[in-house]
Amino acid sequence: MDRSPRMQETRGPLDGITGVILAGGASSRMGRNKALLMVDGMPLIEKIHRTMIRLFRDVVLVTNTPEVYAFLPCRTVADIYPGFGSIAGLHAGLAASSEEWIFVTACDAPFINPDVIRMLSAVSAGYDAVVPISEGGKEPLHALYGRRCLAEVEQVIRQGDRQLLILLDRVRTRYVTPEELASIPGAELSFCNVNTPDEYAAMVSMRRP
Repeated sequence: MDRSPRMQETRGPLDGITGVILAGGASSRMGRNKALLMVDGMPLIEKIHRTMIRLFRDVVLVTNTPEVYAFLPCRTVADIYPGFGSIAGLHAGLAASSEEWIFVTACDAPFINPDVIRMLSAVSAGYDAVVPISEGGKEPLHALYGRRCLAEVEQVIRQGDRQLLILLDRVRTRYVTPEELASIPGAELSFCNVNTPDEYAAMVSMRRP
């Protein structure tokens, strides 16, 4: 039976998907915790969480410092393989999910667009991962991953690799092209994240639809 999530007629939660927020980066170029930077009157990570809880019945925060995010009403899990960066966060999120799929995002991209996520969901049948391609390239930290990826993720980590793109070459990956995304107003904002003080200043001042 095909258990892939589908685009739903209602605007309610997406079935069969756990939302996963990764909050494990060092924020070295920013000089402070990016997840706690303020935008629209709240921390970046809270803005992300508010969007996620409208889309998913279960939202998981992957962090090795759960006390920092105690203000968020969601489940937290730690890396099983600490020190491996985002791919370890993906592994922990997959392991924590009871659904067939997870949607994973980083903690510094506050303008995630629900319609982009619904598009990823709608084309997921027959694939192990669904990854959008933005103007900046492939976006593996704004993507859907099937739980059947878990063993492959673990194998990549055990081989000492950190790159999510290596994983995507090993599983059945559906890339959603910029041309497909262009049908969604403001889709490109989904991939706007911050790594430096200048990028943060630009994010705060940008006009958004």
